[in-house]
Amino acid sequence: MYYIKDAKIRRMLDYDGAPCAEVGVLPGAVEDSALLVYIVEDRHEEGFEIVRILTNDADMSSDWYDNNMHNAFEDVTVSAFEGSTVMGPEEERSRFQRDLLIFGDLKKQLEEHFEQYP
Repeated sequence: MYYIKDAKIRRMLDYDGAPCAEVGVLPGAVEDSALLVYIVEDRHEEGFEIVRILTNDADMSSDWYDNNMHNAFEDVTVSAFEGSTVMGPEEERSRFQRDLLIFGDLKKQLEEHFEQYP
């Protein structure tokens, strides 16, 4: 399970022709990687759905997604949730999405950003 220390909307962009929020997520556990999570509006999934997840293997204290000089980004959308003895991969993914949306006022911020996005 991935524990969230902090999550912030970095920017809005288009993803496959749809408005999408890029959310930076810092891990609560030392061994976990920082993430970039791409979220779109979805009427079926609590209003939002994760469509892409990237990890960053760079040192977060000196390089928090802002250095493009190396290949720090890895797309882990499919492999991020492996499941455990307690829950399967889909349950893990769903739990992470719920935890992310209830983190602070992120869901409210997402709603505001999507309203304002052209």
